[in-house]
Amino acid sequence: MQTSRSVLRLLTTAHVLEVAFPAVRDTTGIPIIEERRVHVISQNAEPRWIIIGNPGDAVSMLSSWRPWNAGSRLRWRAVLAAAAVRLLPSLPGVENSMVRVDTSYWRRSLADFPENWNAVVHIGNPSRTRKAIVFFFSGNGPVSLVAKVPLVQGGSWAILNEASILGHMKAFEYLPRVLFQDLQRGAAVQTWLDGKPVSRGFTEAHVDILSTLANRGRTSRVSEHQKDLAAELDKVDFPFDRSVLMKSLELLSYDKPLQGFVEPRDFAPWNLKWLPDGKLGLLDWEWSVADSLPWQDACRFFYLDDALFNGSGRVWEMLTGNRLLLDYRRQFEIPEAALPALTLHYLLRVLCADWQGGNAHLAQHSFWQIQFLLETQKSAVAKL
Repeated sequence: MQTSRSVLRLLTTAHVLEVAFPAVRDTTGIPIIEERRVHVISQNAEPRWIIIGNPGDAVSMLSSWRPWNAGSRLRWRAVLAAAAVRLLPSLPGVENSMVRVDTSYWRRSLADFPENWNAVVHIGNPSRTRKAIVFFFSGNGPVSLVAKVPLVQGGSWAILNEASILGHMKAFEYLPRVLFQDLQRGAAVQTWLDGKPVSRGFTEAHVDILSTLANRGRTSRVSEHQKDLAAELDKVDFPFDRSVLMKSLELLSYDKPLQGFVEPRDFAPWNLKWLPDGKLGLLDWEWSVADSLPWQDACRFFYLDDALFNGSGRVWEMLTGNRLLLDYRRQFEIPEAALPALTLHYLLRVLCADWQGGNAHLAQHSFWQIQFLLETQKSAVAKL
């Protein structure tokens, strides 16, 4: 398995703060350095959350975070309760200290940088695109600015890719707006999308937002992606049966034109919010693709849920039998014959991405689903 050293190196609070608040190396102004108290919540010997300022002022922002694991949810409630009554340092594993923070870079880059600022820094999981997200807010008010900074080299590409896609889609109101990007540092700032957490269910609102992602007047063919996926499979040293993967690849020869789509590539409940107008808002566009196939985000939603929450494993049946997705298929004239190729395209792509990213559990789940789908197709052909 290919893993970069930058992914394996343990992060420190000092390093994260240096990246999140970069020094400005020029002579155009005097650095603005402030001494602030920070509280650090760690996970696996690395900082996971860094609260800059009074933890009680950060409760509103922290409350927007909703862990999906039941145990994590209980622990997070304890964090919120302790922060609200200024007892966060009493919790096991929470460190607090005074640090010097240079806000010069952000003050020069952002006209609306809050004067009475506080911040919460969230550090992403180790990956090829690891980043830190800095949530800025004034006093104990709502978040006003969301800055993303890379912690590894691949993080820059992901952050700037998201900024580019959001820039092209700025007419849509259910997305964050890009306020600033730094091509050299690979950093970007966007607006905060205010809303309520979303449950795991799949509703009409989900189909509505997927439907808006259609590239009107543009088509895409599964067969156009076959060669690139074959090359990607060749690069990876899998423990999986290669004959199964090659059989799957053969089914990507489906050549009929289909409606083209923008693909966010992480269409999942934790990246969705219920907006005040009752519609869904969509976050996290770092892996998004401007010209892609239909059906991919539906696959993402259902397969990921099954893998992470110990589902029945019968995702193919759920996808093809879902009434809302049947309406989606009719709306965009996606024939039933295209579904195996579209689904295998998704599964093969995430199999590569998850294995290379070190997520063996998700990769194994994708392989099992590929096997199941091939057996299903074999049985269907035998009945003809």
